[in-house]
Amino acid sequence: MQAQTFDEYLSARYTPLELDFLKTVAQDLNKNISDIRKFCLEECRKAMAQACEIQRQENKICAYISISLLNTSLIEDAPILQVDFYNEEWVYGESWARYRFGADFLFKHWAKFKADALDENFYVRSTVSRVEIKALFWGTIDKITFLFACYAKYFALRLTYYNEFDKLIKAENFYVTCGTYLDWQNRIFAELPEIDLFNLDANEETNFRSFEQKTFRNNKFGGLDLRHCYFIECVFRNFGFEDLNLADSNFLNCRFVNCTFDGVKIAGGDFFECYFRDCTFKNCTSDPAESSANSNEYFAPLRMYHCFLLNINFEENCNFENLVQLDCYSK
Repeated sequence: MQAQTFDEYLSARYTPLELDFLKTVAQDLNKNISDIRKFCLEECRKAMAQACEIQRQENKICAYISISLLNTSLIEDAPILQVDFYNEEWVYGESWARYRFGADFLFKHWAKFKADALDENFYVRSTVSRVEIKALFWGTIDKITFLFACYAKYFALRLTYYNEFDKLIKAENFYVTCGTYLDWQNRIFAELPEIDLFNLDANEETNFRSFEQKTFRNNKFGGLDLRHCYFIECVFRNFGFEDLNLADSNFLNCRFVNCTFDGVKIAGGDFFECYFRDCTFKNCTSDPAESSANSNEYFAPLRMYHCFLLNINFEENCNFENLVQLDCYSK
């Protein structure tokens, strides 16, 4: 059936077609994520090496690394990701180092999608303009970029494994972002100063913080946004986690004794070699739609690796359907 108006075409043809296309892109990312991660990290490593050489010669400091899709590169069907290095002024100033690499892996199905969208069997050409349809492509490209940023947040930490990252002269507040050039950017990694979660300044940023070898007892974290936080070798005893967003947070070799998790969003979280004893979970979810204001955001499954769980209670309204447990012991 041919759409008679642009609105009819949008609802009956383009929107369902775009949804199927984005699902295909996501499936492709899932299937090939190991190769994509390896490729992107190696290219970013080259970018950091180039930036370090510039720093060696000039007095530059890095506060932001921005990984951006160049929308204009799609005009020539040669998609490019650009890595920019900025000082504290970020986009208000000029990048002092720049590196580019191909992003074909994101657009393997792009040509077919465009052809399907422009197929005249689905609209009346005299009333629906091809120019109007092509204008929709930019929104679809934006969604592909957002999807890639959602995946990139899970391997951005691996940048720290490289000597080039250590050699980079960084600002006290350092961020890695991913998005569209000179437009929106999602933070996918940060190195920030340590803070006291019980004595926060007004409007203190609490995401992307690291806490190492801390002991938390006879207290609670309540109403905090702790997305992307790292807790390393920390001890929680007689402690409460209440109404928290712990999405994409990581707990490495931590101990939880007599703890309560109530109203916690934890999609994308990792517990690695953690010990749980006499803990209770209630009103908790690892469901992506419930863990983000944007239900279209991608989250990896909640994972527990090499964890020990003793006398754990799961009470009302817990949703851990996508929990992945590997080599865990529970009793």
